[in-house]
Amino acid sequence: MRNCKYMHYELDTAPDAPGQITAVSQPISVPKYLQALTEPQWIRCDVRSFDMTVLGKFGVIMADPPWEIHQDLPYGTMADDEMRRMNIGCLQDEGVIFLWVTGRAMELGRECLEIWGYKRVDELIWVKTNQLQRLIRTGRTGHWLNHSKEHCLVGIKGNPHINKSVDCDVVVAEVRETSRKPDEMYPLLERLSPGTRKLEIFARNHNLRPGWVGLGNQLNGVNIKEADMRERYIARYGKIEPPE
Repeated sequence: MRNCKYMHYELDTAPDAPGQITAVSQPISVPKYLQALTEPQWIRCDVRSFDMTVLGKFGVIMADPPWEIHQDLPYGTMADDEMRRMNIGCLQDEGVIFLWVTGRAMELGRECLEIWGYKRVDELIWVKTNQLQRLIRTGRTGHWLNHSKEHCLVGIKGNPHINKSVDCDVVVAEVRETSRKPDEMYPLLERLSPGTRKLEIFARNHNLRPGWVGLGNQLNGVNIKEADMRERYIARYGKIEPPE
């Protein structure tokens, strides 16, 4: 290990100082309209035109947009103005949003948060490792330097009741398929806001989780279990297309 040229990471669960008490996630009082189900829900749609008011309110939102970063990518991207026009603000009165950004989208992401009604309060970093838990040194993104990390902006709206100072702002996790983010994000967000409805925008099938609503054009049909959201969807779009 000492002679290895790579940087290695391992989880250290010990307190930073003797006698220090590590913060733990505490249950919070969740109003009925924000209470999460124990099973996943999802809607296949074009997020650029989908009526977000169908979905109701959420305690946490996570979004990994297909930003136009002027590189060859294996998926379609969204123009800057399409991102600005998204009606994200209607999804939360009081809540937290985690917005993945990269390259030139770091500035645009901050602008979008402000347009949507959020105050950027923090930033999380994903340090990318390979299967040997070594730092990725030849990332697929980066105009000037190879990127070994990705950034996730944290925005807040209103005064949400959340567990603060439980997790740190660095996630160290292995790189998998193109654009797939670490699974470690889901328990982190559950500790932050336990028991609340959570929404993932631009979700794919591997993102579906109990307590979450997934929204994206790569999902399998529509699966809505909440009666009120189901009623709003049918009123707006008619018959529900079930999963295949």
